[in-house]
Amino acid sequence: MSEKKPEPKRLREGKAFHKKVQADWHARAQGDVRTEMTVKKDGSRTGRLDVFVSEDGSEVRAIVEIKHSDWDKMTLQAVRRNVRRQARQIWRYIELQPTLDGICPGIVFPKRPRDPARLELIEHMFEEEGIPVVWEDESTEERKAR
Repeated sequence: MSEKKPEPKRLREGKAFHKKVQADWHARAQGDVRTEMTVKKDGSRTGRLDVFVSEDGSEVRAIVEIKHSDWDKMTLQAVRRNVRRQARQIWRYIELQPTLDGICPGIVFPKRPRDPARLELIEHMFEEEGIPVVWEDESTEERKAR
């Protein structure tokens, strides 16, 4: 019997971050918070919502994706490609909802890129798509200050 290889450190860290953010939403958000919610995309394909918040189980308030992207290790071309891909993913999930009224999209990352220009690019690209970005390593006060 062969032994199972341990998961790479990056994958373990990503899963732990994912669970932490989901637990935070369960503890702090108002409404019906569901995590790892499966949705039918097209035909037989399915997707998984990281965080889904509704008023009463029917009226959607927020759809949040959790990503463990390391923006510092990517080329600028890869940064742009990843932002576009992640934004498309969020909007596909939103478009599956019965009504688009009042849905707040969002995306959460563990840490900001070190380069301020790269940070600005990422936030600007998501902002153009109507998606707020949250960096776990940045307080609300720090965000307001910049």
